[in-house]
Amino acid sequence: MVKDTRGFTLVEFLIAMAITAAVLGGTVALASQIQRSYSTQLDDTTAEEEVRFALDWISQALRNAGTNPYGISVSTCASAAFSAITLDPDGDGDDDDVQIHADINPPDGLLGGQPGACGDPVNGAGEDVTIAYDPDELVITRQDNNADDDPVTMTEPVIGGLTFTYLNSARVATTDPDLVAYVQVAITARSQARTSIQAGEAAAYALTTEVRLRTR
Repeated sequence: MVKDTRGFTLVEFLIAMAITAAVLGGTVALASQIQRSYSTQLDDTTAEEEVRFALDWISQALRNAGTNPYGISVSTCASAAFSAITLDPDGDGDDDDVQIHADINPPDGLLGGQPGACGDPVNGAGEDVTIAYDPDELVITRQDNNADDDPVTMTEPVIGGLTFTYLNSARVATTDPDLVAYVQVAITARSQARTSIQAGEAAAYALTTEVRLRTR
């Protein structure tokens, strides 16, 4: 018997090509979707880790507010005054920054505000740390005024907001720094793989913690 060795007809060839294209297209689309899902999940995880890390170190700093292990007398110099906490240190009316005073950087018995304030090198020791949110860069910064000339960026640019809420010992909201006993810290974030934070989309993560000042 003589075998038929003819090839595909044009119609058969076109049908085969269409089927092949459909299969390959589906495979490529699936691979692309898997890659996007992986990238988004990775960025989501990064954003969540950034928030948790920030809450941890901010909480540690707040717990130490007002720490004075050497019992040094507070300076009478107004610009070098030592207090546990300063609310809204930049004075813009937003509760997205705080200044924490403590003899912890390092614990050397030196207290006070700006170095050399009022000609007092002891009580003007710059023993305070400022934590703030930078909405332009979408980061949280930390500035040790005894060591840093400029704020140090502490997070990746995934932060959508930072809010401090201050409570007195009865857990009632207060704006008097002398009455602050608890501080609630709320941080929101969105991964870089999602819509830009500036677009006004809801944040992917919003975590909150509450800290009790050890000295209050």
